[in-house]
Amino acid sequence: MFKKMQAIVLGLLGLKEFSKDESGQLTLSDEESSRLADVLGQPFVDKFKEAMKEASTDPQPLIDAITSHNASQNQEQLRQLQAQLDQATRDKETLQASIAQLSSSPEPEPTPAVVGMPRKEGVKSILKVDAAKPHYKALTAFMQRGYMAAGATIDVADLLQEFGTYLSQGANNFAMLDTIFQGFSSASYFTEAPAVTERRALQALITSVSQQYVNKWTPSGKSQFRPLKIQNRRHKINFPIIPSEVLTSYIFDMYRENLAIDQMPIFFYIWQRLMYPQLMQDIELRMIWKGKYEELDWSAVNAGDAGQAPEKSMDGLETIIATNRTGGNPANIRFFDGEGFDYKTATDQEVLDFFANFFKWMAPVFRTMPMNVGCSYELRMRYREAYKNKWGTGSGTENHEFGSNRIDYSRHVLTEMDGMYGSPILFATPKSNMVKLRHINAAPNVINDVQKQDYEARIFGEYWLGAGFDYGEAVFAFCPANYDPHALITSVYGAHDTYQQFKGTDLTKSVTDFGSGSAGGGI
Repeated sequence: MFKKMQAIVLGLLGLKEFSKDESGQLTLSDEESSRLADVLGQPFVDKFKEAMKEASTDPQPLIDAITSHNASQNQEQLRQLQAQLDQATRDKETLQASIAQLSSSPEPEPTPAVVGMPRKEGVKSILKVDAAKPHYKALTAFMQRGYMAAGATIDVADLLQEFGTYLSQGANNFAMLDTIFQGFSSASYFTEAPAVTERRALQALITSVSQQYVNKWTPSGKSQFRPLKIQNRRHKINFPIIPSEVLTSYIFDMYRENLAIDQMPIFFYIWQRLMYPQLMQDIELRMIWKGKYEELDWSAVNAGDAGQAPEKSMDGLETIIATNRTGGNPANIRFFDGEGFDYKTATDQEVLDFFANFFKWMAPVFRTMPMNVGCSYELRMRYREAYKNKWGTGSGTENHEFGSNRIDYSRHVLTEMDGMYGSPILFATPKSNMVKLRHINAAPNVINDVQKQDYEARIFGEYWLGAGFDYGEAVFAFCPANYDPHALITSVYGAHDTYQQFKGTDLTKSVTDFGSGSAGGGI
């Protein structure tokens, strides 16, 4: 029974096994003890450590500690509810007294109206904020007078307070976490699954099981199971910002969109308009498709060092396909030969033949199954151009988008994935087989701390994200043997610490010589 209790504690802490002290006895670190106490209470932690030390097999003291902890938690919740009820009763009495007083008093003369803050219909309040804070006073003054007040700024301490108030409400953390898993552009094509550090699926190979009837036992059918693994990875956010530098853009955005300060507080603006869009770009354009995991040596990292590139924190789906193509195919992905096909140099007829042969080659059970077929913008456009040139020419059509993304006489649809930019890969798999992982135990604190350093606000956060395929045999892919998805990240978007998001995939088409003028700026 005590071993079951140990297994429960390991699961709560996200551990595979306990550490040992110098004498070889099982033990808990201070950090593990603190996390366990938050869930089951300090008495349980003390008794659990004592049981580990004495090699006790009696679980009753631990069960009693859990029961006592839960009872005290329930009592505290009841006390809080009663306090809220009492306050509501007092508020009701105060309101009734005010109504009685107003009813017996003459109506005051109306006073001149002052232009108030706008409020956008249909947008809910994010958080009640203190309108007397300097940055909100500057916003109010701009709304009323139409110009910025001199010396308007943001106090970093005020920003930290707002972040803390928002993050202390658990539902807000869940909402922020959901936006990460649902916000990147290809998220809807994945099936979300829970995991701790990895997800293991059992891949079954089964022979035929049906046969002609005879009234004797004649066994037919056997199965073989292959364990597959999708790795879940831990990621973090360390984002420094000088709040006063964003005040002007914040005020103008609020003015343009007619938002009230409780509909878009300054801290939420920083998350929603500055941090979150870039985080979604990192996941889609650098991580979930073309990422290539590189183990970081923690002992070589010092506080203040530049952060690692996001694409090195996980393996993306393109990387999984490409490494299986050249690394022995341990996942048993079904690869289409393609006979040296290159969409950049192929003729229209060769493009159409390639796509037709790819879908004819797929296993029959998947050939009739509706599914999205992942590809890059460039590969999809090349197919559409070839199709229009072949069948649209001379047809009299005036439709500039002649044809469709659905492959003729099939239930398969070419689906452009933003993160597959420039890729020659074509792959088809059911949505249920294309998995993104989120942590099953970790607290949903995407932003878990905000610290002040001089005039700078340092925002700390973390989340878990992994991606992969449950069953290799259910993935049908074409991938040239010499293709490296990871290399395209730098060639197209540049290093993660430069502002190069706006380059194209074909640099030979971009103007690079702008003469010898001395003007500077831009990106």
